[in-house]
Amino acid sequence: MNRLFGGGKNKANSGSATNLQVQKSRQIESLRKVGAIEILRDVEYRVIVPHNSGTNLTIQITLPPQFPGEKPTLTIQPAVNHPWVDAQMKVVGCSSLNNFSMHSDLGQTVHSVLDEFQKSPPVIVPQHYILGFNRPTISQTAALPPQAPGIPSFPGHHPPPYPNSQPPVMPPPSFPGNQMSAVPPPLPPRRPPMPASEPVTDSSSTFAVPNILKEFPMLNDLKIFELQELAENEDGIHEMVQKVPDLINFIQKREDLSSTCVQLAQSNLLMKPRIESLKNDVIEKKYELGSLKADFEQHCQKHMKLSEQYHPSNIQTNLKVAVMEADEESENIAEKFLEKDIDVDEFMKKFMEKRTLCYLRRAKEEKLNHIALSQGHRY
Repeated sequence: MNRLFGGGKNKANSGSATNLQVQKSRQIESLRKVGAIEILRDVEYRVIVPHNSGTNLTIQITLPPQFPGEKPTLTIQPAVNHPWVDAQMKVVGCSSLNNFSMHSDLGQTVHSVLDEFQKSPPVIVPQHYILGFNRPTISQTAALPPQAPGIPSFPGHHPPPYPNSQPPVMPPPSFPGNQMSAVPPPLPPRRPPMPASEPVTDSSSTFAVPNILKEFPMLNDLKIFELQELAENEDGIHEMVQKVPDLINFIQKREDLSSTCVQLAQSNLLMKPRIESLKNDVIEKKYELGSLKADFEQHCQKHMKLSEQYHPSNIQTNLKVAVMEADEESENIAEKFLEKDIDVDEFMKKFMEKRTLCYLRRAKEEKLNHIALSQGHRY
């Protein structure tokens, strides 16, 4: 029949996904087996890792566009200290990740990272290290000098082993590219005590305790029994103290501060309705954000499905399948004609219709393939 009418069946593989898509689906399926959560389909996944400090670690797996031809990127949050993690919080010490290829198992790779974190738990970097100091390594963390009693410890730090003796002097660790120590700078030394002859100044106020003999010179002329009588006369002492200029100034400033505090409290109460209104606006915006986020995720999923459905490779595959179907239907019509199941008129009408549809679809497929090659794409 093929010799008579010039038709032939297309033996090309049709309808099946490309090898890259099959490998990618297999890798993502293995990733789900280790408990990965899908954040963005075929792009970003996350694995939650419990930590003994109470703060869970998050391993973010980012798949590049050419995955699995290119290796994925594993990032740790929050910042930690671990031999497998670099300064950008990327996993660089896993051999299976560094040697990742299309035939590797991504789930096994992530599982090896989880096993390493279980054997050697990473140390979460305190916030003040991230903000102002370089990140120490584990060996340098173990070499830090012991803390003084009363200073809070950080994760990964042990209390000083010298409770009753002077600890050995140890140099602070240094890090490449920075001369600052990873340990916060020590507190400044205490100020030496003032001589007894100088007035003692309270650091929390601007008033100094007066010199008694200087402020009350009449006490120099009083005898012992007169001083005893004055000590027993509380009203007299109170009257004398009330005349001290510094005390008068202190009382005046205290009243001024009290009135200022009252005015601030009243102004704060006047701002309460506005604050409540802004709070309600923030709550409404939060609910609106949640609704928009849910809509956005739904649209993203719909976009991904449509992009896969209308991808040029899928269209080209569907055209190949359609060509084969039209060709097969024309073959069946020819077989029926040879077996005299249909007459000549019906055969000519149906056969020409199917062959025209077959050649039209084949022309569309070849045109799509030509456009893809001219733009530098190969499917």
